[in-house]
Amino acid sequence: MRQRLFNRISLSIAAALLACDCRGARAQSGVIPGLEGGPEFLLPIGARGIGLGQAIAARGVGADALWWNPALIARGPREVAFNVAQLANGSITADASSAIVWPVPRVGAFALSVRYLNYGDFTATDKQTGAIIGSFQHTAVIVAGTFSAPFGDRFAGGLTLKLLELASPCTGSCDPTSSGEPRTAALDFGAQYFLTADSLISVGASTLNIGLPLQVKDAPQADQLPSRVIFGAAVAPKFSQMPKSAHMHAEVDMIKALSSGGPGFLLGAEFAWMDQYAARVGYQHDGPTSGVGPTFGLGFATGKLHIDFSQMFTDANTGLGKPTFLSIRYVF
Repeated sequence: MRQRLFNRISLSIAAALLACDCRGARAQSGVIPGLEGGPEFLLPIGARGIGLGQAIAARGVGADALWWNPALIARGPREVAFNVAQLANGSITADASSAIVWPVPRVGAFALSVRYLNYGDFTATDKQTGAIIGSFQHTAVIVAGTFSAPFGDRFAGGLTLKLLELASPCTGSCDPTSSGEPRTAALDFGAQYFLTADSLISVGASTLNIGLPLQVKDAPQADQLPSRVIFGAAVAPKFSQMPKSAHMHAEVDMIKALSSGGPGFLLGAEFAWMDQYAARVGYQHDGPTSGVGPTFGLGFATGKLHIDFSQMFTDANTGLGKPTFLSIRYVF
């Protein structure tokens, strides 16, 4: 019973947290948030990508790209990254992740990432008397391993294996009928191709969260994973009027749930100066979690240390606040 309750609460929290307008999402995407298993796979992550409206399937770099297109680390740098999120409504009390990306010459790039989510403390009561008999937490841990390799100067492919485990550690009297913790596995596949030899135009595609249904109590109750397919195109134009120290790029992605519904769209643009300062803006319409609204972000780099900040406004209409994200990367 406690495990089934955990699944219901976990899904409802994710739905309330990330759905900007549920009625609009049903009409346009056909996917009702909260009816898919493992919504943790879709929670936004990485300040750089979020500042770009999560439109990074074609040109994302490094640890940010792990969750949306594993092929993108093939030509990226060696780095260690840490991400934290602050959600204004407190539905998720802790959201932290870390990743390491390690390129190997003439082989490819490997990456390992871990994400921890804590949905807070809840009171456990006796089913018959209603008396408080303890307290418990809802937590989720995602561990992922990624491999990506370039094929020639223009093409790269990659895959990620992800393991999700849900838990509800209890203090006091726990349900003696509970057996094990819900867990599942999923695969991501991705590809990237540069249309021009100077890498100005690139396209990317990825298929996310292909795997076994999340079974919490029994097989009939298992929920299909939130599988998505993404197609993106990015351009990094060079204008003669721009100084050589300035760089910019823009991207548009289309994302669709494999189960049903129409596509959503993600748009993002970045302007960088001297590879030290960056400003990012984005907009998503029926994105990974059916959100609608703008995003923005800022980045600063000094030597090997990179710090990025971003905010999402996709849930402003529901009064849940503005999720804030911070990423720290060390490139070495």
